Amino acid sequence: MTCWIRSIRSQRAKNSDAITAMHLPNRFPWKKFYVAATLAACQTATQAAGQKPDFSVTIGPAILCRDKLDMKFFYDYLTASFGQSYKKEKGAYWFKAKAQLFGKDVKEIFISDQSSDWVFVGAVFNAKPDDLAKSVQARAGTIYIKSDAGYRYSQYQSQGTSEIMWQDSNAKLLCRQLTGR
Repeated sequence: MTCWIRSIRSQRAKNSDAITAMHLPNRFPWKKFYVAATLAACQTATQAAGQKPDFSVTIGPAILCRDKLDMKFFYDYLTASFGQSYKKEKGAYWFKAKAQLFGKDVKEIFISDQSSDWVFVGAVFNAKPDDLAKSVQARAGTIYIKSDAGYRYSQYQSQGTSEIMWQDSNAKLLCRQLTGR
């Protein structure tokens, strides 16, 4: 017990009670306060950034083709998160988004309007495809390979069916699946 008391005193002398709280056993009730305060701060920061806390958990796996593509669910989710779609073109509903996925800023999210045999979910990022491929690999473990390494504007393909390609001067990451009508 004296070891813990010495540790507490030395840590308090350095004004780092939060660090001390994380290293103490659960028998110290004030530890929960620090954990709760940290979680509340993270949630507030996420909401201040303009995205729902579950955005990366909902959209991230879908655009990596790790989730079922249910267009009604995604349309309802995106409408609740970002408001009505601002355009419907090229067989997709387009939503303006202020969010982050895989460490990169998202400009737009698009989903299939189910007018073709393909269903898809995707996002347009404020990044180049090369940078986005590296970021997704580092954060999600998905490896993308250029389909034509000699061509500058070649698209990237994963082992799944997700793709990274150019959208004007930005990167577009999408998952598309054939419905088999």
